[in-house]
Amino acid sequence: MEKDAAKPQPPLVTQESETWSVSRASVEDDSHDVGHPPQLTRTVSSGPPYSIFTSRAKLFIVMAVSVSGLISPFGAVTFYPVLNVLARDLHVTPSLINLSLTTYMIAQAIAPSIIAGMSDNSGRRLSFIICFIIYIGANIGLALQTDYAALLVLRMVQATGCSAAIALSNAVVADVATSAERGKYMGYATSGLLFGPAFGPTIGGLLAQYLGWRAVFWFLVIFTGVLLVIFVILFPETCRNVVGNGSIPAKGVNLSLLGYLQQRRHARENESIHADQASFKLNRKRKVTFPNPLAVARIIIQKESGIILLYNGLFFTSMMITTASLPHLLFTTYGLDTLDIGLCYIALGCGSLASTLTMGHVVDWNFRRHARRLNYVITKGRQQDLRDFPIEVVRCEIVIPGHIIGTLATLAFGWTIDFATPLAGPEIAIFFLGFGVSTVFNLTNTLLLDLHRDTPATATAAVNFVRCLMTAAGAAFIIPLCNAITPGWAFTLLTGVYALSISGCFLIMKKGQQWRTEAAAKKEKEAEKVAAAAQADLEAQVESDRRLHEVDGNEDHGEELEKMSSADKK
Repeated sequence: MEKDAAKPQPPLVTQESETWSVSRASVEDDSHDVGHPPQLTRTVSSGPPYSIFTSRAKLFIVMAVSVSGLISPFGAVTFYPVLNVLARDLHVTPSLINLSLTTYMIAQAIAPSIIAGMSDNSGRRLSFIICFIIYIGANIGLALQTDYAALLVLRMVQATGCSAAIALSNAVVADVATSAERGKYMGYATSGLLFGPAFGPTIGGLLAQYLGWRAVFWFLVIFTGVLLVIFVILFPETCRNVVGNGSIPAKGVNLSLLGYLQQRRHARENESIHADQASFKLNRKRKVTFPNPLAVARIIIQKESGIILLYNGLFFTSMMITTASLPHLLFTTYGLDTLDIGLCYIALGCGSLASTLTMGHVVDWNFRRHARRLNYVITKGRQQDLRDFPIEVVRCEIVIPGHIIGTLATLAFGWTIDFATPLAGPEIAIFFLGFGVSTVFNLTNTLLLDLHRDTPATATAAVNFVRCLMTAAGAAFIIPLCNAITPGWAFTLLTGVYALSISGCFLIMKKGQQWRTEAAAKKEKEAEKVAAAAQADLEAQVESDRRLHEVDGNEDHGEELEKMSSADKK
């Protein structure tokens, strides 16, 4: 250690960290008493950390992307209170206005597959800025439009701008947080998506009631404009393909204004940041590559990822179905007005908040518990090798309680509405629904990031694709179903579907690690084939160059002999 400390090290890269591990023998041996505790082994690592960002910097980054995630649900749910007013002002039926909700969800499902791929190659900052600009432009158009066709088109553009924010938020967490601490940060990052449906209708109802429906879209313009300024000035680039662990200086649009000023100050003070020679290869001049949407399809068709995506989307739909049906059910059952209905969504947000503040820490604790049991060394700030670690079990053990809570809450919500209990009944139900759905959604997203560490934005885009399509379908049939068989039996039917879907979670726990190992082996074989083909092409090129050189040499030798013969004749 003293020898290593004597060497000049990059100031931003080198950090020492302590690792404590419990030997397997001491865990399995029950013969020791209080005087002989399990043996702890301490190791000190001085290699580069997974991320150079401090805990405070990580918290700022994650909270920034969490707030940016609000624009996606805000774009959808703040629209709910103005549906009837828009139908009247645009001289169309409410059914046609509801069609804009469907087109919005379809666009929201497709757009992230394009933008997320770009962010994995060209950086998160550029993708965030593009999304914000598109979203601002669409909302300005929506605030000024007076035509139904313009409404449909601009709503799709609006969805394109906001939908990728969720994929980018989760990708940023994968950039800065290791698997051992990812549960906590994922809870913070996705809170925007989950709080939006709770508070968006209240904001939309207040604005529509006192300032008119156009004020809803002007509010979104102002909100997103503030986000754009914050991201341009303060938000650092985190994409590991661009800045590595954060120690490689960003350039161009990947560099924030604050980062630019810091670099100029360092230059004036003749300070330099030393990085590995290999690290500078990442900082080569980058082109904005056109993303491949088929990358999302490849994730969807994988065995393990496909089951997780289906389970995640199905369970998240339960919350969105409740959100979509709440205005109709509360109005017909309790006679509440628009503002009171909007206030009823707050219970959903409080349940999501409770999950965010607790379950992320619980899943990180579960990670450490399994690591101790398996004698698996956890180094603070270093990414763990998960090849032989049961990460599926670690995540799903916490998913199951959340699933049970959310399923029972769905059942309770339907029957409290059916029996017209005091309003506290459905409010308590949607609180626990928010808690359960948030837990399941956050942890299954975290598991997907563990499985696709190299392309986190693309993996989250796959989540968004499946989630939005299932939500669009669920929101379309829930009210007709409630009218046909009563809310109690409608939500009982949904509860049965969710009860069956938990089998996917148990299947992942049982087979997930095996499937992951098989997929990794297949990927390695494909990489070996590509490398072998490249090596064969290189050898063929070398042989071709050698032969060409020999031919050129023979021709030069022949010309020299002819010159010598001509000289002799003269």
